[in-house]
Amino acid sequence: MKNIVSKLILPTIAMLSLTTTQAVADSYLVIAKGAGSKSTEKVVKQVNKLGAKITDVIEEAGVVVIDADANDISAIADVLAVIPNVKIQMTKPSERIAVQAANPPNSGDDDFFFDRQWGHDAVNAPEAWKAGVKGKGARVAVLDGGFSINHPDIADNVIDYADMTGEGIAYAPNDDDPSGIFSHGMHVAGTIAAADNGYGVIGVAPEAELLLVKVLGNIGSGSFADVLNGIIFATNYGDVDIINMSLGADIPQGLGIGSDGVAALRVAFNRVFSYAYSNGISIFVSAGNDGRDLDTDKSMVVFPADMAHAISISATGPEGWGADPSTNLDTQAVYTNYGRSSIDFSAPGGDYELLFSNPALGFSPCTVAGATRPCYVWDFVFSSGSDVGGIWYYWSVGTSMAAPHAAGVAALIVSENGGSMHPAKLKAEMQKRADDLAQPGKDKVHGMGRVSSGY
Repeated sequence: MKNIVSKLILPTIAMLSLTTTQAVADSYLVIAKGAGSKSTEKVVKQVNKLGAKITDVIEEAGVVVIDADANDISAIADVLAVIPNVKIQMTKPSERIAVQAANPPNSGDDDFFFDRQWGHDAVNAPEAWKAGVKGKGARVAVLDGGFSINHPDIADNVIDYADMTGEGIAYAPNDDDPSGIFSHGMHVAGTIAAADNGYGVIGVAPEAELLLVKVLGNIGSGSFADVLNGIIFATNYGDVDIINMSLGADIPQGLGIGSDGVAALRVAFNRVFSYAYSNGISIFVSAGNDGRDLDTDKSMVVFPADMAHAISISATGPEGWGADPSTNLDTQAVYTNYGRSSIDFSAPGGDYELLFSNPALGFSPCTVAGATRPCYVWDFVFSSGSDVGGIWYYWSVGTSMAAPHAAGVAALIVSENGGSMHPAKLKAEMQKRADDLAQPGKDKVHGMGRVSSGY
């Protein structure tokens, strides 16, 4: 097999601050005081009377989308708020370094890149596989950017897909990634459920089913309406057990859409999260990459990690794994958000602390499974890329990578249970199996513990 060019990506979620100038939008969300058909029908009738053009109705969120702002709409008795449906950056690599991947190394597994996936060891995935638990019977919806549905790592596990953005399901070259091989969504999907098929990488739950939902454009930005619609689509699809959302944005309190607008947006998102929860779906979300103590810093609302029923995942990683495979895999990632009030669990997201603590080692060569890279590279998470002009893989780091590890573990537990599990029961079981790494009980970094298959 020919050499594969992979991408090394530094933190993958850039939390964007909205400003008043950014609040100008092509469409607006009219958020009703209640959710459901009756509440939205009332708003639709009154909006129609005012002559505004309605482009979408999201009943479960109590949201009516209009194509232009109308000052008198907010005065409607049944309307909670009118806010701009802005597109905000929800995933974005802050730096990109091209590295040449070696030919497939000799491996203990016939999926030739498996030996690069230290995160699976951290969550005890191989031990679950040996016990016959591989995710069969679990269905995971991945809400993200574009996907390569024919990529050999995931093709056999994809049951369906949908695009909320209008770009089409595929990830494609864009201003942020001219090569078109980065594919944040593919990296996430591969971490969850890349098949154990003798090719590429393996997912934490290699026999789980994947429902792929594109809610972000190829450049990593997405509108509130597209994300809301994606959650509802996944919920209404049927038999979905888990939703993974490796995306997010920090929205300053009172800026851009106003404090009332932020509060109303929270209401709309809480409605759809509660809707998914009431339909038996557990939602795993990335906690964010700003290194903030969310117990004390309340200046921002973290969407969607702050929402009701969201299972927020912080990131862990090794320091110098390429030089010493026995090193601790569970250190707090230097970039991860944390806070007892916000974090439910931690999971492998990768780290780059080695670049600061020991740069001489970080930039020195380390060889793992026949491939040689700067040592810091091996502390990142390795997974699938796109299929633009080839079959691609790359390293990445962030809470975007932690959430799918947790979702994969959840899929193993659902599979072991024989199928669907109530979200409360699944979360309790994950807490029971998690490794309590810091203070006994819930702590600021790991929440209720670093996720584990329990084997």
